[in-house]
Amino acid sequence: MRRYRDPLFSNDKRKHPALILFFAILFLFLAIAFGLNHFNNSRVELLTEKVTVPLLPSSLENFRILHISDLHGLTFGENQKRLIDAFANSKYDIVCITGDVCGKDGDYIPFIQLLSYFQNINKPVYFIPGDEDPNPLIAVPHGNDTAKADYIVAAENAGAVYLDAPVQIVRGKNVLWLYPEWAYTMDIDASTGIMNTRLAELEKQPDSAEKTAAISAVTYQLDQMERIRAARRVTLESDIHVALTHHPLKLSALEEMLAFTSSDNDSYVRYISLVLAGHYVGGQWRLPGIGALRAPATSGLGTNGWFPDDDQVMGLASFLGIPQYISPGLGSSNAIGLPPFRFMNTPSVTIVTLTSKLIH
Repeated sequence: MRRYRDPLFSNDKRKHPALILFFAILFLFLAIAFGLNHFNNSRVELLTEKVTVPLLPSSLENFRILHISDLHGLTFGENQKRLIDAFANSKYDIVCITGDVCGKDGDYIPFIQLLSYFQNINKPVYFIPGDEDPNPLIAVPHGNDTAKADYIVAAENAGAVYLDAPVQIVRGKNVLWLYPEWAYTMDIDASTGIMNTRLAELEKQPDSAEKTAAISAVTYQLDQMERIRAARRVTLESDIHVALTHHPLKLSALEEMLAFTSSDNDSYVRYISLVLAGHYVGGQWRLPGIGALRAPATSGLGTNGWFPDDDQVMGLASFLGIPQYISPGLGSSNAIGLPPFRFMNTPSVTIVTLTSKLIH
């Protein structure tokens, strides 16, 4: 009678050398890929971009803006040395930072370290907060005597300008305005009326730390509205405008802005020369031959944000004749919906140059 060996009690082990080799090669490939990616994420690339501005005054020809975005509290070497080395030998007139400067826990020390460098070399810095930064305005007791968040106060102490209202830069007889994008379509009269009503209500309340903090916030906002109003009064159609926004502006937003400012008011959005934006961090993960893997689902780009056109995620594009430059950024964003690190996506800053010459 033929006997069969019982596999249950067999000491023989089946070997699969091809499968073992496959996983060994896969592990080695992934180790090398992520090792190179880690190295890539530790360095910073300097990009350059020229933007044609029709009727640009000669005094503003080759005006250069160092555009930085989405630091997300990262540190590139001691006192941001690797980041600073990327542009230390370059020429630029001002620095514009378009938000998400703090870390995910609100850490703003790396941001202040960067600002300290610009303060030491006397370079003007203008910044706006991003959607992942703490609220810049605080209406409850928080340990200081201003309505501004601690990171805003620290940045101002480091020489930076919090762009909460338009700022005028004069070159000869010509003016370049830096505008927080939302200030173009702000209904100043309606907003002022609402805040005055709120202030009157607060003043009737019993004295308390909460009342003092809330009044400080409303007073700050009223002053902010007056600064925007004052800027609108002196803005000329011939002035050059650079708008700062964290979220890139979509076509629908620009159409709305143009419609608003086509009426008889003193906002000049139709004369914007350039929009500087961030937020998309170049898609966070990038794939060879494909480009950006994903933009935030709320961006309206691609299918639920997946596989957007690359020129909608980073770089220069023009909508309704208004150029918009979207920075690839430095860090990674929670808004993208991908693991929180950059993949095949070198952290970058950009020097944007304004010129009257036609760029081909």
